[in-house]
Amino acid sequence: MIPRRFEANLDWLYTEHAYLDRPAAARADGFTAVELQQPHLHDAAALKAALAELRVVLINAPAGDWAAGERGFAALPGRKAEFREATLRGLDLAHRLESARVHLLSGLADDGAETRATWLANLSWAAAQSTLPLVVEPINRRDMPGYFLHRQAQALELLTALDSPRVQLQLDLYHCRVAEGESLTHLARALDLGLLGHVQVAGVDGRHEPEAGEYAADFVLLEEGAWPGAVGLEYRPRAATSAGLAWLTSVR
Repeated sequence: MIPRRFEANLDWLYTEHAYLDRPAAARADGFTAVELQQPHLHDAAALKAALAELRVVLINAPAGDWAAGERGFAALPGRKAEFREATLRGLDLAHRLESARVHLLSGLADDGAETRATWLANLSWAAAQSTLPLVVEPINRRDMPGYFLHRQAQALELLTALDSPRVQLQLDLYHCRVAEGESLTHLARALDLGLLGHVQVAGVDGRHEPEAGEYAADFVLLEEGAWPGAVGLEYRPRAATSAGLAWLTSVR
């Protein structure tokens, strides 16, 4: 039985299936919710039909030409038009798929005064366009070299300066542990500030399934704090996805 708090990232899990067959595979394993990293690569009507009976917790807005190295636009000076187009496309698809929130990617850029000002201006504009919660994610620079938003304190500082209830933190515990060395104090801080919008998880070793108990303290903190959100499974299964879900049996 999959604990209700957990949902499957269909761009990372069930890759042994064709994309439009992944929702059915997730349902068969007991998932009731999913998240989608690159839904814009697929026909929206076909995707919506495939997702029947599943809640869509999160989708990413388009991030540009991924193969060419683009990773979003929010912090990139001179790319306001691309950011706005990507945001509006993401919001449109989110409404079509009835997604609960949209992740806006920050892009590859140094953390300087100009990029911070650009990020703040772009996220302020996006918040004004959206009726849905928006999330932003710090991504470690080992896995994504040069990504603008890469430390938890940096993200919380920017979100505090933005001061918009519409924009929240997407805290991937894997990225947090790689970048910061641990995740529990950062998770507690985000909860205390009321900024936690979404959580993701992967095992630190190889970004595979977490080891049994690897994030036990983090999950207890979420449970005891009655945090209402979902935890996305964004990892690379060691083998077939279904066979690797056994670690969830030990999760409270």
